Formats: sequence, C-alpha cells, structure tokens
Amino acid sequence: MTRLGGGRSWADGPMRRSSMSRGGAPIGRFILLAIVAIAVVLIAIVGYSAVFGGGESCNETYCESSSGIPIPAGFASFSEVYERNLSADPLPEGFDLQITIPLTAATGDNRNLSFYGYDATTGLWQPLASAVLDETGTQATGLFADPPRYLAVLRRLNEGGHVVAYLEPGATLHPRAVAHVTIVHTFDFTPLADGTLAGELSTPPATEAAHYPVLSASAELPDTVPNLAAILATGAERSNHVRQILQHVAAVRIAGIDIAYLELRADQRTSFTLFVAELADGLHAEGKTLTLTLPAPVKAPDGIDEGAYDWASLGRAADVLKIAPVRDQGTYRLEMPDVLEHLVSLVEPSKLVLTVTPYASEKSADGLRRLSLTEAMTIASKLAIRSESVVAGGEIEIVGINIDREEGLSGLRWRPETATVAFTYKLNGGRTVWIENVFSVGFKLEFVSDFGLGGFAVEDASENIFLGDIWGAIEPFVETGQPVLLQPNPGDLLPRWAATGGSLQGGDGGLVTWQTPDEPGTYTVTLSLSEGVYRFENEVTLALQPPAAVEDETAPRVP
Repeated sequence: MTRLGGGRSWADGPMRRSSMSRGGAPIGRFILLAIVAIAVVLIAIVGYSAVFGGGESCNETYCESSSGIPIPAGFASFSEVYERNLSADPLPEGFDLQITIPLTAATGDNRNLSFYGYDATTGLWQPLASAVLDETGTQATGLFADPPRYLAVLRRLNEGGHVVAYLEPGATLHPRAVAHVTIVHTFDFTPLADGTLAGELSTPPATEAAHYPVLSASAELPDTVPNLAAILATGAERSNHVRQILQHVAAVRIAGIDIAYLELRADQRTSFTLFVAELADGLHAEGKTLTLTLPAPVKAPDGIDEGAYDWASLGRAADVLKIAPVRDQGTYRLEMPDVLEHLVSLVEPSKLVLTVTPYASEKSADGLRRLSLTEAMTIASKLAIRSESVVAGGEIEIVGINIDREEGLSGLRWRPETATVAFTYKLNGGRTVWIENVFSVGFKLEFVSDFGLGGFAVEDASENIFLGDIWGAIEPFVETGQPVLLQPNPGDLLPRWAATGGSLQGGDGGLVTWQTPDEPGTYTVTLSLSEGVYRFENEVTLALQPPAAVEDETAPRVP
C-alpha cells in the first residue's frame, strides 16, 4: 500500500463612429459594431441618446463612469472605466457587440491585456474578451456576447509574463493558480474529417483569466490524426476547416481558441502554415485571439529541426505560441538553450511561452511515457522480502527493489545535469524516471527569464493531489520574474525505514535487515521515500511464526 504524506519536504457593413464626451469635451473615439453570431454579418447600432449623471451629458452606449470603482490589485489600467448607458436604446438581441475604445497609454505589447467587466454583485472584475490593439497601439477592440455594465481595459501585472493553465474538462483549477493565471485552456474540441468540430465547451474556472478552449489532435486522441490529414490535404478542405472553426467560435461565443495539432508530418508544413494564417486573419477580424501549442523543435547534428512547424510564419500569424512539454530530461538542459536561441531569432520573444509540467516522465527502450508523481513514487517504493523463513527472533532482509544500490541502481538522487530528482530501475532493459517538482521547475523557469520569453504554461494546472508540487516555484517567479533555484537536501532523498517491533539495521542503500521480535505475531515494516517535497510510504505486513513451529515442519519424520 502506498500513501501520500501531508508534509512538504501552464467589416463589411456600415460602422458608426461617435465622439465620446465628458463635460462637453471630446475625449476619444468609441466604435461599436453588431455582428451576427454565425454568419459574421456586420450591421450598425443606432439610437444613442441619454444623460449620464453628475450633470455631464453623454449620448453614447457607454460613457465614462463616475462610480469610482477601484482597479484590482495586481492590475494596471489602460483605459477609463466605462459604464453602460442604461437610458440608451437597447441593443438588438442575438448579436455580438464589437467595441473599440481609446487607451490612456499607447502600447504595442498585448501580453495579459484584456477587456474586463465589473460585477457589482460579486465585486470582482472578470475577463470578457481579448484586447486587440490597432496598428498605433492607441485603441483596443473586443467582441462581446453579453456587454457588461462596467467595462475597462486592464493588464495583469505578472512579472513572469503569461501564466497559462491547461485543464482537462471538468477539472478544478489548483487553488494556488487562481490568483496568477492569465489564460485558461480547456481541452474541449477535436477536428472531424469533414472539418467540423466535435466536443462541448467547458465552463471556465472563476478567475480573472481569459478562456481559450483547445482544439487538439494527437495520436492519443482516436481518429484525430487521420482526420487532420484529410483536412490539410487540399486548399478547399483547409479553408472549409477555417470556416467551421470561425462559425463554431462565434456560435459558442468565446474570445479565442488554441490550436494544438501536435503530430503533423513534415510534408504538411506548408498546408498547416497556410491554415494558421487564414484562421488568424479570420479571428483577428472579429477581435478574437489565436494561440498555438506546438512541439519543441529538435536539435539535430546539422542544426535545429522544426519538422512540420514553420515557427517564423506561425509567429507572425498567431498571438501566443506555447512550447509543449519535452519529456526527455536526459537531453533537456543540454539542448533547450540552443532550441530557444533558435526560436527567439524567429519569433518575437514576448509571444513565446515555455510549458512546464507537474508530471514525471519515464524513459525506456519502449520510448517515453508520462507518469503522475504518485505513480513514479509507487514504482520507487516497491518492496520485496529476501528471506526464506519468516519467524520470530530471526533476521529478515527487506528491500526496495527499484532503489537497491547493491543491484547497481541509483536510488532517488538529485541529478545536476538534468536538474531533477531521478532514479533508475531494472525492467525490460532498464528505465529512468525523472520527477518534476518545485526544484526542477525552478530551473526550467530560469530559461523564461534568460531568453526574455513571454511567460510560461502549466501542462496540468488542476488540483490533482497525485501530481508534483510545482507552485512553490511558480508563485515567486510570477511575483518577481526571477526563478528560485534550489536543490533538495540529499538526506531527504534517503529511504527511511520503520517497524512495529524488533530492530532495523542499514537501509540507506535500499536494503534493510530486520531483527524480528521474539514474540510471534503480525508486524509491519514501512519504507518511506521523499522526492524532496512530499513523503510516500509503502509497507509490508508479515505474520511471524514461532521458531519451533518452523523447525518441527522441517525436521525429518520418524516412522
């Protein structure tokens, strides 16, 4: 039995432009467009006539607010706070509203910049739409299914840049992530062969983060790889897929979407690049965001191999590019600097996001596989008995068979070359397990600051207690932009043994000798292991027999 201990050790239509005024003086341009949800046909909104409080007149759908609503801590305001003019003619139902407002400070950096709406009932600002900047960086545009009463453009002030959280449908966001995430991706959609989308939109967690669901295809998702091959085979099928995505995005009323097509062939490179460019144009025309999740390029003898992904072209089209997790930690720290040096030469660094993970990984002759922390530590703490008799007043050897250094295994130890806690064990030719936790992730976040990347993503940001604890590294990085580079105490990685009777000798190398108690009965020997943060236990329970009973059974019988 393995237990997890509690201790601690990613327009074509007409458009109305109106001068907004406060006290009779023009203060900027406020542009509104109504967009049919599915067909994306634009129409004008007419009829603005209202008086806005305090003796100051405003005849627009939104006016500067005099409510004095404070901007939340950890945010910077990039616009005035605007309030819906309730005296204006009501907006037509069934339309999305496109709003363009002037910024109080020009910017060319759209990181963590979004439209937020204030909910007077809860007292919270909630993200509603991406803030798409114009060419001058003086105006931002967003698209709204249900325009709020109070509206403003805010920037999340994370020193670490984007904090992207991936979540499986129905998963709960980790409590320590709620205050920090800027983008939430839920794995909701997959492509069908006819270009349409399968799946249902998840309800996003209650955070101030933007929600962009993922449209994904990989070998782990049945039929998605051949479906995608059919879609990318011709220009007509590719364009049809773009139309289907745009229609679906409009139908479910989301502010953007993430494309995670991870296992493309090299001969699909051009088609995928054209697909992304066409999709980006369509989404941006509607004030929506496109992000991509892409496999990391591979370091080859003759340079960096991008495979099916033209990072330079994709970086020009999409808003954010996330580098998917790299499982092989044996080469990660050797090769990732060269890979990132290549990428920042092609893509604006502020668009690049490095993904970290709370999952362990295992490498064997069969390839690489992902493990939860609990799965990895269950392997490490596996026990066996190395004694023929189990008697009171005797001696029994108990071994952690996957950490036994007498068998040439490494045991749990910190590996500086990989900056992870790792162990090796024997199964079908031998395997290596690398564990991700607060220590290893700190060293990965170092790359984000060293290369000036736009932030980082967390592969699984759920509150799954069986995953590694990485938030102790994430939180200080978000607050300061500087990684915390720590190693576990070597003594914390040594096995610890306990028995409910008798005495124990040795054990640091993975094998312990148990001097059994003199009294027969049932006893338990426990192995406790830590990867530096949590402590795991595995135990074996033995029924000790009286020595005489064993001798009687083995003595020769006299007829």
